[in-house]
Amino acid sequence: MPCRAKSRRTGVSLCPVKNNMQNQTIVRRPVLGRNSSRNPSSLLSAALLASVGLTLSTLSTSGWAQAAATGDAALPTVSVTASRDTTVAAADSVSAGALGSRKQVDTPFSTHVVTSEEAQDLMANTANDLFKYDPAVSAISDNAISENSMLTVRGLPIDTLNGIKVDGQSFPSWDTDLALDQFERVELLKGLSGFMYGFGSPGGIVNYVLKRPTDDPYRSFSVGYQSAGVFSEKLDLGGRFGNDDRFGFRLNLVNEDGNTAEANGHLRRKMASLAMDFRITPDLTWSADAFYQKRKTNGTLFGLMFGSGLGIPDASTITHDLTQPQNFYQVEMASFGTGLDYRLSENWHASVKYRFAKENRTNSDSLLYVFNDAGDYSNTLYAAMTRYFYQNVDAMVQGKFNTGSVKHDIVFGAGYQSQMTEYDNSEGWNDGYPLGTGSLYGSTLLTNAEVNIGENLYRQSRTTQTALYASDTVAFTSRLSALLGVRYTQYRQHTYDTDGSALAEYSANPVTPTVALMFKTDAYATLYASYVESLKQGGSASNTNVNFPATYGPLRSKQYEVGFKTDRQKWGASLALFRVDQGYNYTNPENIFVQDGTKRYEGLDTSGWLQLSSDWRVLGGVMWLNTKAVDIDDATVEGKRIYGAPRFTATGRIEYNPSYMRPLTLAFGAKYVSDMAVDAANTQFVPAYVTYDLSGKYETRIAGKDVTFRAGINNLLNRRYWTTAWGYYVAPSPTRTAVASATLQF
Repeated sequence: MPCRAKSRRTGVSLCPVKNNMQNQTIVRRPVLGRNSSRNPSSLLSAALLASVGLTLSTLSTSGWAQAAATGDAALPTVSVTASRDTTVAAADSVSAGALGSRKQVDTPFSTHVVTSEEAQDLMANTANDLFKYDPAVSAISDNAISENSMLTVRGLPIDTLNGIKVDGQSFPSWDTDLALDQFERVELLKGLSGFMYGFGSPGGIVNYVLKRPTDDPYRSFSVGYQSAGVFSEKLDLGGRFGNDDRFGFRLNLVNEDGNTAEANGHLRRKMASLAMDFRITPDLTWSADAFYQKRKTNGTLFGLMFGSGLGIPDASTITHDLTQPQNFYQVEMASFGTGLDYRLSENWHASVKYRFAKENRTNSDSLLYVFNDAGDYSNTLYAAMTRYFYQNVDAMVQGKFNTGSVKHDIVFGAGYQSQMTEYDNSEGWNDGYPLGTGSLYGSTLLTNAEVNIGENLYRQSRTTQTALYASDTVAFTSRLSALLGVRYTQYRQHTYDTDGSALAEYSANPVTPTVALMFKTDAYATLYASYVESLKQGGSASNTNVNFPATYGPLRSKQYEVGFKTDRQKWGASLALFRVDQGYNYTNPENIFVQDGTKRYEGLDTSGWLQLSSDWRVLGGVMWLNTKAVDIDDATVEGKRIYGAPRFTATGRIEYNPSYMRPLTLAFGAKYVSDMAVDAANTQFVPAYVTYDLSGKYETRIAGKDVTFRAGINNLLNRRYWTTAWGYYVAPSPTRTAVASATLQF
């Protein structure tokens, strides 16, 4: 029989090989926003170099990254007990950028961590799947039918230029999805992230934490199936070698290919990832990683626009066959990272790390413009290539000390990052190719022999950020503490014309503070109040706006939150009241992209879980959200709901692990999302919808090896619905999908 031992408090598996963990609930906070500040400055480079030089033996690496996450700086042991304890701590902790790693329950922020094993149990392919039962999260597109999967947090989209991180460093994820197979866990930080991570949307941060070398040999092989005919093979290997096992490795390989359940749909995906480390001394570790992935989907659709005055039809009444043979979407990306991690003493730790990443994005997908109530549309195919280059350097020192009876947990550091974007200057990017007209209520074959994807790329923009930051978590008593943090950033953004001449330049030197007060009601619960400021990169007009390629300066946001969270032996809960204000950018009724006024989000975000008995466990939550535009010059937008933000969401999931058959776990889940405004003027809405999912897992041993079988059905009742974002388009939902997999550990 497979091991079933679990922690009494967290419900986390204590088995030496597997780390089957329960979902963790988290809290959220409020934000406030306003327009950009612009003050040029230039002294950070020297400070950054000094900080890097000071801490040049640092990086949160592999075997010790897990120990660091628990606050235990000692070398991880190779015993079963140490491996088990490290696993539990990794699930309980969250990376918080400039704050380092903290226990989730001890932070004054809303977080949600999903481990790799939980991801498998959820049949997850993207972040949308990982966080589907978090009431604060709503999907706005799905890569089964759209270009990629995207989500909002409390009605705010995740910033795919600045809000996606790999091991805490910025990563290009514009209209793409990172393969989950190479990551040990994925962390969602809800709300503003200014002090922790620098520029980014108030929606939050999604941080992907790479799998690192294992102390004990690890080998697994998985095969999978997804309807209507996608098959996958996955290999995961890890271990150590050399004198005293000083060298470690972790290798992940994935191949996936076949026809999807969508009309004209076909998926082809490959991924390779290798992470290594070298324990130079007991206190100094060097690490390096590299990964590559390529994903191509045929039968994609950018979205649909409905003409002024038109209603949006019931999604269940339209044809499922809206794509054309010339529609596809492809993303190829590669990344390399390295760093040093140094334990200076029992209470002091330093790290320095570097990451380079490149993304090639090729799209040949259609925007359908519906021009009458009969559902007739014109199909314009946009075909182009774009490239993104990111580089990050970060140095950090963490330490603890006492001043009398007051305890201090401090972090200080510096960082530099650059982003460069290259756009296609061809007709297919700016104007698109007309394919013809069709109807929403019947499939129509449309083609254009002139469609061509060129590689005549030009540098469209370059953005740099140089930052200094520091924080102090001051513990006045064993229960009462305060967090004081501040980040100073030199932000520079340049946009260019096709001939290389400068179109616009923006600079800002913001100081973004974070202040929080925390009270431990007991060892497993925290009551907190927090205030956070952040800046977001300004908006840009799309190629469908009449003022393309207009680009605007940075936007300031503010957030206020009061919350409570607890994680106990048989139950856990989180509750947060929040307010977020941010500068508003939207497309107005004249199809001009503007940046004006403030969008305000106020709401209640609560979730929890309960172990009803040894056999039954339930989890769920609700979010109530009130949004409106304020201080807007346009009377058609002032006071209206913010587009793409639901008023109410509710989630629920019940898990059954029968005592008479412990290897079996069955789960049933549901999610409700209320109606959402499509445009800033609130002339169009998509209706509310409910989806259901069913899944099961069975663990056994075959020929002395652990084998896990999983199967499930997503969108069980094949509910057809619309999602919406960005203030002008809607996207259809994916169809019902069956998934199955078998994993062998050998």
